[in-house]
Amino acid sequence: MTGHNTARKIYLRSSSVYSVNHRVIKVMDVDRDSCWISDGAAAPQWVSIDFGSKRLITSIAVYPGRKDNYRTLKYFKLQFLKGDWFDYATIQIRKKSFFSYSYRDRIEIDLAGVDASTFRIYIPADAMIDRYASIAEIETFIGPSKITFFDDRLKDLCLPIRNAYLPAEDYCYPNALRAYRGGRHSGIDIYSYHTDDSYDPVPVSDTTPVYAVGGGVIIRADHDYVPTNIGEWKERSAYYQTHPSTFMRHSFGGREVWIDHGNGVVTTYNHLSGIDRCVRKGRRVSKGERIGVAGNSGLSGEAEGKRYGIHLHFEIWIDGNYLGYGMAIQDIRKYFKWIFSKAR
Repeated sequence: MTGHNTARKIYLRSSSVYSVNHRVIKVMDVDRDSCWISDGAAAPQWVSIDFGSKRLITSIAVYPGRKDNYRTLKYFKLQFLKGDWFDYATIQIRKKSFFSYSYRDRIEIDLAGVDASTFRIYIPADAMIDRYASIAEIETFIGPSKITFFDDRLKDLCLPIRNAYLPAEDYCYPNALRAYRGGRHSGIDIYSYHTDDSYDPVPVSDTTPVYAVGGGVIIRADHDYVPTNIGEWKERSAYYQTHPSTFMRHSFGGREVWIDHGNGVVTTYNHLSGIDRCVRKGRRVSKGERIGVAGNSGLSGEAEGKRYGIHLHFEIWIDGNYLGYGMAIQDIRKYFKWIFSKAR
């Protein structure tokens, strides 16, 4: 798996999993209400985190999880890999007092500064309650900075088309080749959505509203966009197949809107057939505010005066890189699914 939006790797593994809804990725999804849960086998269980190369680590915080709202852990061992796994610390979670138990909901382990690439939370069989192990979250720190798989800055974004279906085809995700312009895809293509009354897919059309995924300031709105004819489009396509890095102001993205959400996050909305009149550079928009309608501007369909190819091409840029840069397709899918998993 890939962490923090780029090619920096974070590999997550677990001894077992209770169900597809409780996979190991839950321990780094910045959601303490979701948990990794083991399969219930009467055997030691573990979760390991491998950064792929050595990292400076000053502390690790662990949030024990629950199964069916019941606690699952008595204690665990923090282990590091040095040839073989070795115990760095044994952490008690459950403590008996008189006739009841008390539990720790967050355990922060001060490492006093280590240089390591791999560690794991190891749960012996006798440390489990009713044969299950569960962890809600694992946080790793270098000083005050948290090393994350998912980026907290993206967790509150909504879908740019209401009830949109994320694409099924790999071709519609970042890093897919785009032969007609000699480049690579840097966003996702949304072709369908469902209504509030049915989950049957409805094709995106040139009347489908497009919404801002978060609050921010408009930094580009192409009200002056002029379509090309098919001859001009083919000439431009042939040129950019051999000159993919050449400057383009109005390119194959067609009529675009860009929004700066602050804190290094920018989103772009491409191929629009129209931009709402009030959407102007410098204006602030709110999350979920309509900005335009989907279309096929910039594509060959528009250049031919036809309606085929209508969809929304949507990009998320973070600290100057598009989301998914250098990542494997399976991780890109997980990332977008995480971003929009709670979208309304």
